This record gives sequence, structure tokens and C-alpha cells, in this order.
Amino acid sequence: MSKEIDIEDLGEFLDGIVVVTQKPKSKSVMQIIVEETKEKLNTGFQQGISPTGSKWPALKQPRPPHRNQNNKPLLDTYKLQESVTEKTADHFEAVSDERLTLGTYVEYASTHQEGSGLIPQRQFLGFNEKITDSATTKVADSVIQQIDKL
Repeated sequence: MSKEIDIEDLGEFLDGIVVVTQKPKSKSVMQIIVEETKEKLNTGFQQGISPTGSKWPALKQPRPPHRNQNNKPLLDTYKLQESVTEKTADHFEAVSDERLTLGTYVEYASTHQEGSGLIPQRQFLGFNEKITDSATTKVADSVIQQIDKL
């Protein structure tokens, strides 16, 4: 005697897997990734390095005496750093099941991110391979948990 299961018998379950893998509910995972990214970017500002680990060019001249004297690039007023890593008026952050966006409305941000004329490029915003790999793992784990609940 034998019993069998046809793939059609698993239709509802397989349909559920398709839905979960195409449109996973990942918003909470994406929020975790944003928070981890902000921590890494904060460290980058303090260490003077880009998200990919490249060292920023040093200041060409020390700051005047009435300014922040730490002489670290992009940390004169801390406005740019705070706008990227904290929820200030210039901070932009959006998280959904499908994507996350992190940015700043500070008017001079793109000048430093891209470089311009006499101002060297000092990338402070972005996602490095380690963050992307971590995000991939976290979303994959979330998808597996969602499949397990089917």
C-alpha cells in the first residue's frame, strides 16, 4: 500500500511562499537596518571615514580660533552629522517593507558627499558591503520566519 502527495495538494502553501518571497513584511527589519546604519555613519563622522572605509582628506587649514577646534572634517558645527544620524529638522528617513532611505536636507551635504571645486569629496552617507550583507541576512531570516508561520 502507498500514499502520495501531489504538488497540487500543496498549492495553498506554495502560493503563500510566493507571496512572502515577493512581498515580505520587512518593515521592522528595515528599521533595525536603518538604526545600525546610523550607528556606522556616526562612527564614520567621528573617525573621518566614508561608509566604505576610505579616509577623508584632512582639513587644509586649521579652523579659526572661534570655531570648533577638533579639526576633524565635517564636524565644525555637527549639524551635518546630526542630520544624518538623529531625527533633527534636516534628517530624512523613510522605511517600508520594500526599502529604506536615509538622507539629509542640509544644503551643503551634496557638496561634501560629491566634492566640488576646492572642497574635496568626503563621502559620509551610504551603505557599505557589510551593511548590505547584514541587511540581506536579516531580511532572509525574516522571510524564513514568515514562511514558517504559513
